[in-house]
Amino acid sequence: MSTIPILPIPEQIHGVSIICRREGRFLLVERGKEPLKGYLAFPGGSVEPGETATEAALRELLEETALTAQRLEHFITLDLARETRAYAKSYFLSVFRAFDINGIAQAGDDAVALKWLTVEEMPLYRVTESTLDIARSVAAREDGRR
Repeated sequence: MSTIPILPIPEQIHGVSIICRREGRFLLVERGKEPLKGYLAFPGGSVEPGETATEAALRELLEETALTAQRLEHFITLDLARETRAYAKSYFLSVFRAFDINGIAQAGDDAVALKWLTVEEMPLYRVTESTLDIARSVAAREDGRR
């Protein structure tokens, strides 16, 4: 009888991303660190030990934008290593839609700048492909377009 080799489990990283939308515009942060430094994406980051994804999303939103949200809804989970090839390890990203957003947006933590953009404006900037795809899905769902 042959034995089946046991393969090492690849290291996995868990992160969160938060969709904030006001008056048809999405809040994007300019990334200040690699990977994808200089690109615009939804605010977010890694889940810290002992945190739930929801707690991490609320923390990252506050750290990167100075905003709070009263309610989050899970939108989608992606493996960015598979989707973008920007990561060597599996990077599972839980994307949340934020509602009842409060505060005055200002860049913080590793966010260099903030922009409120429509889906139509996003292709004019360096926006990550997954961000643009998700923004289009949210706009279609919320605005009743296809």
